[in-house]
Amino acid sequence: MTRTSNAVHTGRLLLTPSDPWHCPDRAPLIAALAAGGFIGDPLSGPEAAFRVGPAFLELLAFTGCAVSIATEPSPGAPFCHVRIPPAARVPCLHHGRNTRAPRCGACRGRLSDWRAWIGEGVLDPTAILRCPSCGARQPLTQWDWKQQGGFARRLIQIEEIFPGEAVPTPALLALLTATHDCEWRYFYLQD
Repeated sequence: MTRTSNAVHTGRLLLTPSDPWHCPDRAPLIAALAAGGFIGDPLSGPEAAFRVGPAFLELLAFTGCAVSIATEPSPGAPFCHVRIPPAARVPCLHHGRNTRAPRCGACRGRLSDWRAWIGEGVLDPTAILRCPSCGARQPLTQWDWKQQGGFARRLIQIEEIFPGEAVPTPALLALLTATHDCEWRYFYLQD
């Protein structure tokens, strides 16, 4: 997305199938989110971006007592909206400045040099990495990124949500699970 101002990106909430290889088709996904009231009218532009829908605030649970999000476009200012980008051919690592070292599924040890792996181009989702703590070997997609990053082919991006500010409700996750016969997870990124 092209930014027209120097405004700091608040962050984004990403929803994705729990299995990073699973990739529901975009058209039925958009139809289900529209029917459920999560997304509203499309925004102009080449990408699948939408205004928030009439049930948006019912399908996301906002924390805090005075949450205020801008839901209408304003020249040069960020606003909350939903994007559904094209699917990736293979799972891609989505990370940001808030992403921390992933943990081993066997011992919970941290892969502290994960940014070096990225710098070396080791982003192949099938790459097997050895845990520096216990020696367990597992694909990069199976490391636990918590809610600060992860691998995915299909994403739903809710823009201008600060990490931890909102969580998907059980109703939203149930809508996605029922529509696409797969479990979903979420995480937060800041650019």
